[in-house]
Amino acid sequence: MAHADAALALHRLTFAFTINYHYLFPQLTMGLAFLIVVLKTLALRHPEAHYDHAARFWARLFGITFAMGVVTGIPMEFQFGTHWARFSAATGGVIGQLLAMEGVFAFFLESSLLGAFLYGEKHLKPRGHWLVAVFLWLGTWLSAFFITASVRSSDAASGSRALTSRYP
Repeated sequence: MAHADAALALHRLTFAFTINYHYLFPQLTMGLAFLIVVLKTLALRHPEAHYDHAARFWARLFGITFAMGVVTGIPMEFQFGTHWARFSAATGGVIGQLLAMEGVFAFFLESSLLGAFLYGEKHLKPRGHWLVAVFLWLGTWLSAFFITASVRSSDAASGSRALTSRYP
């Protein structure tokens, strides 16, 4: 029994490390996306090169931060199922859908928009490039909404009813 307890403690320690490290990146991307929109808006209103240079600089850091969020977020999704299998079995019908939607918006939508933003500056008109930045910002916040909803639904699952008790 002591071996199983040590293994469980090790599994939870790895999850704690992953989630604490991952926790930094979504917040940074949300803030950086808003900063990029502000800089691109200033670049549209005041056609000075330093606003575009600043937006480009912060967009590169956004890309690195987004990649690190993906690298730490994917293992975290699997750790939910492996470290808390009974919890995942009981709440997977609600939380699984929210996390899937977050994955679609975070990974596919945001990565597509990030690619369009980083590599489309020379191919898009200034207003189109600004619009991509706005959608990227909205995508980061939409992703955060789904994560917040999944956390909230696991805290107090009001509005749902357990027909059978699968989680004692």
